[in-house]
Amino acid sequence: MIGVLSNIFGCNDDKNLTELTSSQGAEEGWQDMIFTITEKKKENAFWILTCKSKFRNKIVGLQISIADEIPAGIINEEIDNSKFVPKGVVIQSIGKESDKLIEVMSKLYGQPKKVKFTNEKLPFTVFPLNKEKGTLENGRLHFKVFYDQEDDRNLYAEFFLNPDLKNGNLELNEKAEEYRQNIVGLFSEK
Repeated sequence: MIGVLSNIFGCNDDKNLTELTSSQGAEEGWQDMIFTITEKKKENAFWILTCKSKFRNKIVGLQISIADEIPAGIINEEIDNSKFVPKGVVIQSIGKESDKLIEVMSKLYGQPKKVKFTNEKLPFTVFPLNKEKGTLENGRLHFKVFYDQEDDRNLYAEFFLNPDLKNGNLELNEKAEEYRQNIVGLFSEK
């Protein structure tokens, strides 16, 4: 009964959280992160997801808002460059778990230690790497995410975001090591 209530109210026992990093990408040097979606709600055209994980007995997390129903970005095996969605993803802090996350990311990415996650809401442009419309509650989807595309803030970065609302998890995967410094920089308090 408690498990049913947890799912209805979006609560998740911290013991059931996934481990933040997996060995899957580590062999190639990637520091991909996996989160358990502990809360989800739909507001307007966005799913708002609270995402948490465990890392060496610490709870880390963040909030990610993702536009629902993003059109397919791959049509007839071709990339459709008209499907970029400005502000299709917004990332923000959930407090102490996000501060722990930026500490862990600093270490994983080999960057100077940061201890505070930014209080800013960070808007990202999204490109759907899907062959069908991105209805988030239907299962796993794949997006490429961009920040500061005009490099106005000297924080241009790209990464992959793979939400799976059906199975209750979300992946934040590296695109390239060259973006590590900027990702830590944009996620941390200035």
